[in-house]
Amino acid sequence: MFELTDSFIKDVKDRIHKKPNIKNLSFDEVEEFVRSKGFERYRADQIINDIYVKKIETFAEMKQLPKELKQVLESEFEIVSILNQRKRVSSDGSIKYLFELADGKSIEAVYMPWVDDKGELDRSTLCISSMVGCPVACAFCATGTLGFKRNLNPSEIIEQIFRVEKDLNTKINNVVIMGMGEPLLNYENVIKALRIMTSEKSKILSRRKITLSSSGIAPRIKQLANEAKPVKLAISLHATTNKVREMIMPISKSFDLTKLMDSIEYYYRKTKIPITYEYILFKDLNDSDEDVERLAKIAKRVPSRVNIIPFNDISFTLPQGISKELKPATRALMNNFATKLRDKNVAVIIRDTFGDDIEAACGQLALSEEKNKSGDK
Repeated sequence: MFELTDSFIKDVKDRIHKKPNIKNLSFDEVEEFVRSKGFERYRADQIINDIYVKKIETFAEMKQLPKELKQVLESEFEIVSILNQRKRVSSDGSIKYLFELADGKSIEAVYMPWVDDKGELDRSTLCISSMVGCPVACAFCATGTLGFKRNLNPSEIIEQIFRVEKDLNTKINNVVIMGMGEPLLNYENVIKALRIMTSEKSKILSRRKITLSSSGIAPRIKQLANEAKPVKLAISLHATTNKVREMIMPISKSFDLTKLMDSIEYYYRKTKIPITYEYILFKDLNDSDEDVERLAKIAKRVPSRVNIIPFNDISFTLPQGISKELKPATRALMNNFATKLRDKNVAVIIRDTFGDDIEAACGQLALSEEKNKSGDK
């Protein structure tokens, strides 16, 4: 169970929306604030260490700081910006978290444990959200049915990691930004969060342990390539022609495969980081031999690998149009498709799904919560 007390939660809910969260400040901004209040620069490093390394949740607990500075911080900022709302534990060990934000909206994160051949925990991955809802509206994604509510700020992005680590008393080894939302459409906040997360001062994660998943916002992919600490990039591809991709991913009408591949080649040239292509296999839609040929050509343009992903059922969203027609590929079809790609010297992994028994589809738990709040059945 969570360690936050009922009284602390009530106090946070009463105050959280009234003051900015200090985790929304860059480390330079923390230092600027401290100095503007007449305190020494090194106090900023103490604050940063308390928040990000010790994960202190109230300013009163910051024992190294003078009383006057703690009072200033207390009057100006909050530290906690999200609260644990619900969680679902799967038989496969994965856990889906629902978090409540200050404005009452909900987001999700999914904890995925990876075990070795001996059945022991090898590493842990956390899939986190970057938005409430999503404007991209992919036909296969439950989050899109929520519509776009708002962007998450840096503190709300980072705290998903902190809340899960505290609940499980563990250290998250890898983070994938592929939960609710399109991270490259929330570029400023996501990049600020990444800079904080990958800083030597925060000790949260190495950039090599972070993957950002995008539906293909070509100009932002190029912008990301020019960041000082670029992370691993995963592209939600899911089709090998513009016609099919536009059917299931409307964003492709703005950034077709030509523009997307141009941005991907730029990303690799700048960063030398191999690309991951995510490919949900749908029966009779993107599973032909011609798709194998085209996907192999795409994968060979820069060093990359293809993750073939099972389709999570979204029937609970009452899908319409093309969403209603999507059919999952069988395991045999996925294996056959992967074999044909491997025969063309493409690196391929067939991904297992996590949490089939715990409202696993992206956005499902948040959508359920929204319906409960609105009285929809």
